[in-house]
Amino acid sequence: MSRAHQSRLRLTAAALTAAAVTGTLVAGPTAVAAPVAALQAAAADVAPFPKGGTLLSGGRTGFLAQAGTTAAPYFWTSYDGTVTPLPGARHLGADGSDTVVQDSGDGTYTLRDMGSDAAPVVITTPGRLLAVVDRTLVTQDADGIHLVEKAGDRVLRRTVTGLPASASDVVSTAPGALAVRSGGPSAQYLSLVHLSSASVVKTVQTRNPVLGFEAVAVSKTHLTWYDYTAADDGASYWLYDTGSGRTRELGGQGLGVLAALSADWRALGGVGGLSLHSLTDNRALTVLDRVRGVRTAADGAFLVDGTLDRVEGIYRVTVGADGKPAAELVASGGRLPDLAVTTEDVPSVIDFDGTERWVEFAWDFNHPVTPTFTLTHLATGRQWTLSSGRHSPPPTYRFTLGSRGTWGDIAVYDGEYSWKMTAREVLNVGPSLERTGTLTVHRTATRRDHDENGVPDLLVRDGAGVLSAYETELVRASDYVPDPAAPTVLGTGWNTYTLMASPSERTLVGRDRDGVLWLHRGVGQKLLPRTKVGGGWQVYNKITGGSDLDGDGRGDLLATDTSGVLWLYVSTGDAKTPFKPRVRIGGGWQTYNLLLAPGDVAGASGGDLLARDTNGVLWLYLGRGDGTFTARRQIGGGWQQFTHLAPFGDQNQDGRIDLYAIGTKGSRIYPTRGTVDRPYGTPDTLRRTADTTFKTVF
Repeated sequence: MSRAHQSRLRLTAAALTAAAVTGTLVAGPTAVAAPVAALQAAAADVAPFPKGGTLLSGGRTGFLAQAGTTAAPYFWTSYDGTVTPLPGARHLGADGSDTVVQDSGDGTYTLRDMGSDAAPVVITTPGRLLAVVDRTLVTQDADGIHLVEKAGDRVLRRTVTGLPASASDVVSTAPGALAVRSGGPSAQYLSLVHLSSASVVKTVQTRNPVLGFEAVAVSKTHLTWYDYTAADDGASYWLYDTGSGRTRELGGQGLGVLAALSADWRALGGVGGLSLHSLTDNRALTVLDRVRGVRTAADGAFLVDGTLDRVEGIYRVTVGADGKPAAELVASGGRLPDLAVTTEDVPSVIDFDGTERWVEFAWDFNHPVTPTFTLTHLATGRQWTLSSGRHSPPPTYRFTLGSRGTWGDIAVYDGEYSWKMTAREVLNVGPSLERTGTLTVHRTATRRDHDENGVPDLLVRDGAGVLSAYETELVRASDYVPDPAAPTVLGTGWNTYTLMASPSERTLVGRDRDGVLWLHRGVGQKLLPRTKVGGGWQVYNKITGGSDLDGDGRGDLLATDTSGVLWLYVSTGDAKTPFKPRVRIGGGWQTYNLLLAPGDVAGASGGDLLARDTNGVLWLYLGRGDGTFTARRQIGGGWQQFTHLAPFGDQNQDGRIDLYAIGTKGSRIYPTRGTVDRPYGTPDTLRRTADTTFKTVF
């Protein structure tokens, strides 16, 4: 590098640094860049590119850029590293050429060829300046869009013909051509215009005017765009070829929100960095890691504001004769720092028995990331994972343990946890970053809460003998019996029992095929080894439990024998002798094919009993609190449509257990009303979409 070049580079680098801070830029000397073919600049020799700078156009010998946005100063950077500040409020560049236009704001435009010492050309013309193509201005007024150029002392003004009504803006330019967007909310159009004829060559209409065209790029021989279907259920790239006159669909290829065309390649910048797609075959090449701007340069090259190997800046991208892409850094914005956490806020103790209802886990990063956060319950190994948090503002990411400790839709357990946060930079650039730790969740089990997560559960035994605890809130929110992956699985092999019930909190009983009754007690999120209650239970054809019939605070067990007698087994609270000797309640219960002891339904002094007869009529027996019931009361008919009735937690928060009715054509939740004459209110109808045939629900 010459000493004079070094001096110019230091001078312009200082000017750009000052511009990035103060928003002003002093005028500098006009520089003539060396031919592109002779450039092999090393990264240490290239010009600086300011943080937040904007690439505006790419030419034969250099590119036009702005030090920032809106009122930031403009500058021209030659490929030899020379930076030339440009005075004035607004400048536009012509992609593929070295033409830069200064807009004075009064209809006077100064055209400069930044690759030569040619004198500037001044054009005065009415209308609003939309773009510049080669050395032609593209303007708009009430009469349409015009092409304005100067020949000697004469200003030539041609109106573009063939455009649809309401032509609004120029969305892409290239040597000899431009793309114009037209239309409104009901219809949008994209037109390819050739400068030589000042007329439209091709107009296409978007299939979805609400979303409109994206990733538009133009050349003299092609027009490409991204379009959505009318129903917004699909999208694809399209390419029009002027040589064949054909329009063909290119497929998805990932949405690149930035696009440019050369004679042989289509450049897409977006998720995944910069990719080049051949216009003649199916080749696709990945070049850069990140992209902020893509412009058509000259000689088949693209100018890209992007990042490669953590070095950001302006790259000149080409494809060699061997078909391999090359990216040459022509202006450097410096090296990006490695991904790091700047702040972290993770609680060590979460107490949902206290006042806490919403808990956030938050991190700040020095780059935008795609994070994943996982909680692992140490006692069970069960994990809760969220792969997307909310970021406000980026790059702050927050994951929420929601109301009553729900993680997503599922409430977390009481106990000790480990946590892991894994973050990768957007576009998966560089290695991932990981943080780990531990925390404790405090929460007390509620009524019918079989997995200690603070939410009442619905116990389900499926046809395969798997016993699971479904959260009642999740059943309602999901509008169907939940997917088998959602519940807490309490065990397998439960098809050895012919009858099952839950007489009291966290206690299950099952009768095996030999008539032996077994007791299972729950601790944490699991059941302890079973204990034998006794034999002879083959005389019973129905059992149910859950209602406290004698007022001692424990739920009891009810059973009907084959002769239709109803028997009461009062719970003792002792695992070795869980029930007192049975007490006969009365006969005639063979008329019922379903029994349910849900607890207090209508506000009487004891737990209640529901019974459905063979005609589908549901009856209510109010518990007196002494182990007996009042005379039955009819709730209503039509209950034969349901295969299962089960207690469903206190959804309406009135202190009583609601009723869940499952049917082959739909399910319902009946809220309690607390009255004897009408114990249940208007039900909520749910759709039962699960394929599993449930054997027992209680």
